[in-house]
Amino acid sequence: MDEHTSDASVGPPASGSPTGWLPAEGRWEHDTLRRATAHGVRLFNAGEFHESHDCFEDEWYNYGSGTTESKFCHGFDTALQYLHGVPRDYYGVNVLDVRETMTRALDDPTALHGWQIELDGGFPVADESDVAYAESLE
Repeated sequence: MDEHTSDASVGPPASGSPTGWLPAEGRWEHDTLRRATAHGVRLFNAGEFHESHDCFEDEWYNYGSGTTESKFCHGFDTALQYLHGVPRDYYGVNVLDVRETMTRALDDPTALHGWQIELDGGFPVADESDVAYAESLE
């Protein structure tokens, strides 16, 4: 783990053991990526798409071009291209569902109507802490 992606305040996944979680160490490989992911997914699910994008955009600058972490963060902009090769359950996000939904949306954009991103087996929406996090990035 790089020191600049470490943050001991980031908690464990709500369920399971997704890629990125290091159960033997009780922490995420990249804590700040998990924090940005959780805030970004909840903001997306609440319809706050610009703020969601900001969470991922700010985080992808922490990683070198072409790394899985960088592709994952960029994937929420150009999902199919960037999510190729990213594990199915990455930092708690059901990436397989994201890829399948984006593929369906190529033929039928209404596939995105009402669609939400799954995080830790649920579909959380933003609260004040997520909005505050996104605002802190500006």
